[in-house]
Amino acid sequence: MLKIECLVTGDLEENCYIIHNNKYALIIDPGDEGKRIIDKIEKLKLEVLGILITHYHFDHIGALDEVKNKYKSAKTYDYKSSIDNEIDCFKFKKINNFGHTMDSCSFLFEKENIMFTGDFVFLETIGNYDDENEIIMFNSLKEFVKLNDDIKIYPGHGPSSSVGYEKRNNYFLRGI
Repeated sequence: MLKIECLVTGDLEENCYIIHNNKYALIIDPGDEGKRIIDKIEKLKLEVLGILITHYHFDHIGALDEVKNKYKSAKTYDYKSSIDNEIDCFKFKKINNFGHTMDSCSFLFEKENIMFTGDFVFLETIGNYDDENEIIMFNSLKEFVKLNDDIKIYPGHGPSSSVGYEKRNNYFLRGI
């Protein structure tokens, strides 16, 4: 069973996630406060196997170099990675959802029914996007609403939600 630790980091209160099984861990979006992230991992006595980046805005990667320097063997996964990924006990799909940025992706852990969405979808809203990316964002949202309602989503800012809740309550998903 995977455990999810959320550290809210930096002035923009970005959610950095540490997911683990009490031995191995993945870090998702090390946005800021690298020492705090590392201290948490050390306190839990975890071995970091990978670093997942949902997009490259500064508030999501501010501590990336510090974390990579500490955990040199951990591979970085992002929008350019394979669709299907497996690292020891962690199996996940990378889903590109361009729109907020042209390097946005989410990470779906199907067995655990959880998804890390970065700044793509938040509780009752979506990430901002430039006007020229409106159609691209809309197409990404059309794919999102095809997902299982029971999937719990962990966004880059704010509280968690679920795909089903967002389909019913997110203004931007109505009518898709």
